[in-house]
Amino acid sequence: MKNKTIAIISIGSYISSVITSATDLEGNFVYPIALITISQIVKIIFTILATVRLWKTARYVSIILASSAIILFVLSVIQEVTLPQYGSPIIILLNVTKIIHLLAFFYAIILLWTMAKFDKEFDKAVKNSGLTSEESSLFLEDLQKGDHKSGVQRVAMAQERHRTKFKEATGIDPFAIIPVIGQDIKWTDIARQVFRVLEFDRSDTTILADGTVKVATQTKPYGYLLVESPILNVKARLPITHSADFALAASVYDVPPLAEMIAQEELLVTYFPKHKLPMGLAGITHALHYVVVPRGTLERYYEFNNDEHMANPAPEKLFNRFAWEEEIRVEVNLDPEF
Repeated sequence: MKNKTIAIISIGSYISSVITSATDLEGNFVYPIALITISQIVKIIFTILATVRLWKTARYVSIILASSAIILFVLSVIQEVTLPQYGSPIIILLNVTKIIHLLAFFYAIILLWTMAKFDKEFDKAVKNSGLTSEESSLFLEDLQKGDHKSGVQRVAMAQERHRTKFKEATGIDPFAIIPVIGQDIKWTDIARQVFRVLEFDRSDTTILADGTVKVATQTKPYGYLLVESPILNVKARLPITHSADFALAASVYDVPPLAEMIAQEELLVTYFPKHKLPMGLAGITHALHYVVVPRGTLERYYEFNNDEHMANPAPEKLFNRFAWEEEIRVEVNLDPEF
């Protein structure tokens, strides 16, 4: 059941519970007991569905929603049995629990409705991945079970199948075509994501004795970084569009201590501009930040907490600091903590 469906059920259950709770002047329910019972059953069903659906993404909401519903039920039973006076501790506790449950109820609806906005994008992404209808269903089951590795393998197999067909039909291997970020991949799609630097293409750009970076042509980037990351299924070329970013990259490969270090460890880079212009462009400030970390850190970073950083990048966990205008340098973090 989709998130939007659960949210609609919750709204319907709330409206029906309010309507069916109406009483006459003598305190008797206006609507039939059967209708009131159905309304409460629908509300219980929503509570169960919302608790299960939000358990991984917002566990605290699930706990508050479920526990307040149980406490509310127990207190309501006690009220019916003991008939406490108005203002007694039971009545006060019951009212407080009602408020807490109502807030948790509406917050759960908001979360589910927000998550529903991403369902269409997710379905579109699954469709574009090349999966068949059966494979798409199995892929969703993998994600619901928390088995992300099986899901990734399933997508990889589908893409390999389409790659083979394309190569047989055209003689061109699409994996041999290296996309360029900013042209084939949007800057906004990779902002704050982390990449491993594989190669540094200087593109005839040189650094003069006084430290000035001299580009070969004004119409092209200073150079390129060949990068890879778990967020992409192919290697990509990352343009270096600022002289400071080129100088930092050059310092890694030209300065012996860092050059020797990356031979044993790995160099990571992230695109994180100080101010993002339209289309994710960086403007006049530099935007590439570098850090040297132990080999294998990139995979551990993206596998952390069921691939949490795929959707919610947190490069600050790897990069010691981010600087744009003051002293900028290549960071070294040999003991990253996630």
